[in-house]
Parts: sequence; structure tokens; C-alpha cells
Amino acid sequence: MNHWRHARLSHWLLLASLCLLSGCGLFSSKNKHTPLAQTGHWEGRLQLKILAKKTEQFSANFMLEGTAEEGELTIYSPIGTTVAVASWDPNGASLAEGSQKNRFESMDLLTEQLTGASLPLPALMAWLNSDGPAVEGWEIRAENPAAGRRLFARRVQPWPQLQLTLIIDPP
Repeated sequence: MNHWRHARLSHWLLLASLCLLSGCGLFSSKNKHTPLAQTGHWEGRLQLKILAKKTEQFSANFMLEGTAEEGELTIYSPIGTTVAVASWDPNGASLAEGSQKNRFESMDLLTEQLTGASLPLPALMAWLNSDGPAVEGWEIRAENPAAGRRLFARRVQPWPQLQLTLIIDPP
């Protein structure tokens, strides 16, 4: 896979992860200055399929800490190397891939840049710990086996369609 295609795939992977992970504010305390480790922490594995003319598939591990107001999402390859890191705070958001770092005014703009549409991150986040609300453009279902929560999400609009499976490790 050439560098551009790998970078684009890691963008999609990060984006799909952000769709379901970065609205942590639904479970945070009212104190916006709480250290990240106290506001929310999730780890697990994910698989992303991009259903375009040519289907692409990618698997990775992730770690998320924070709230909707401030946090960090790290995507790891299956062998443990860091693929991408997205971080956000009230001053904006950034996306780092290797030595390349891009800054955005907000998470909405970061996700819009990657997909062409701003995403409903806080609503999607509700699915991490329990069944959340319906999300326009998405079909989401969850299971709670003993090995950890599993989320199955499919973005039906806007194009391209995405299928994301998250396995969240038990605390």
C-alpha cells in the first residue's frame, strides 16, 4: 500500500473511531479541569471497513481518555505502534500522524475535513457505556458479553458507507 493510501486509510480509521469515541462529555463530571484519567478511559480493538467502489479494511487498537471538552484518542497498529493521535480542547483539535501534525478550530471541523460532514460526536459517544440515542445516518447496536462491550456501527450517509466494530475492554 503506498504512503498516500495508507495515510488516507489511517484518516478513515481515526475518523470512525472519533465518531464513536470522542464525545466523552456525556459521562464527565461538571469540573472541566479534571485530569484526563479521572474523566473517562476506554481501551479496546476496532475494525473498520470502508464500503466504497473498492472495499478497504483496517484493524487497530485504541485508547481514549478525556471528555467532549478535552481529550485524546490514540490509534495503534496491531503490533503496538502509534498510527495516529487526535487531541482536542476548548482551543481546537489536532491530528498527528508520525511527524505530520494538522490543527483544526474544533473536532467538528476535523471530522468535516476528513469526511466532508461534521459528525454528532456526543450522541455517538453515548454508545460506549450503554445503549445511546439514535444517530441520524447511522445504524448502531451493542452487545455486552463478559469479555467487554461490543459496538457495531454502520454509517449509511454521507458516502462512503463505513462499518465499524469496537470491542471495548472491561475496566
